[in-house]
Amino acid sequence: MDNDSTHDLTQEAIKAAVNKNWKEAVDLNTKILETFPDDISTLNRLGISYSMIGKNKKAEENFNKVLSIDPHNPIAKNNITRLKANKSTGLLNPFTQTVSFIEEPGKSKVVPLVSQAEPKIFSALNIGEPVELGHCKHKVKVSDQNGIFVGYLPDNISHRLLQLLRSGYKYKTVMKSVNPKCPQVFILETHASKKLKGVPSFPLDDNELLPTLSAGESSELPPLEIYDPLMGDEG
Repeated sequence: MDNDSTHDLTQEAIKAAVNKNWKEAVDLNTKILETFPDDISTLNRLGISYSMIGKNKKAEENFNKVLSIDPHNPIAKNNITRLKANKSTGLLNPFTQTVSFIEEPGKSKVVPLVSQAEPKIFSALNIGEPVELGHCKHKVKVSDQNGIFVGYLPDNISHRLLQLLRSGYKYKTVMKSVNPKCPQVFILETHASKKLKGVPSFPLDDNELLPTLSAGESSELPPLEIYDPLMGDEG
C-alpha cells in the first residue's frame, strides 16, 4: 500500500468515526495496520472504535500496544483509565443526549471550575453527567454522584448562588467539559424562591446585587436535597 492510499484510508477512517460509523472505522483502521502495524494514531483510533461497539477488551489491547511503543502517550493512557473506570459502558458516553447546553439568559449558564481536582478524576466523568452542588465555607463546591470533589465555582458566582440556595432556589448541574485543564459545568435553575420571585440566578451584570434577606429570615443553608442535580421544577 503506497502513502497516497494510506492517506486516503486514514481520511476515510476519521470520517467514519466523525459519523459514528464505528464498525466501518474498525475495518478501515485494521486495514491500515496491515501495512503500518505500529502506527500510534491508527492504534488509538482502532481502540476507540472497538470500545464504541462494546469490544472493550480489544480496545484496551490496542491502547496497551500504543503504550508499549510510546509509554507516555496521553490519549492511550487517558482511554485506559476511562475503560477501567467505566467497565460497563467503556468509552461510550451514556449522557450524550440527556441535556442541552443552550444558555437561557438569567436561568442557566456555563461556568468554569476553579481549584479543580486532579486530572484522573475527570477521566472518569462524561460530558452531560450530573454532578452535585454543595457548600464549603464561602464557596460552592462541585462533586460527582459518589461525593468525589471535582472543583469549585468562581467566587463571584459562588457568593450569589449561596444566597439564592439559602432562599430556596434549586439547580440541575451537569458536566459541560471534562478537560482537566479547563473543566466546565452547566447550571440550570429548576426552581425559584417565591420570596425572590423574578431575581435571576445569572444576571447579565455580574455585579448585580441580590435583595437583602428580611430580618428574621434564616441565613442557614437548607437541607442537602436542594442540591439534588435531578430535582425537577416545583410549584
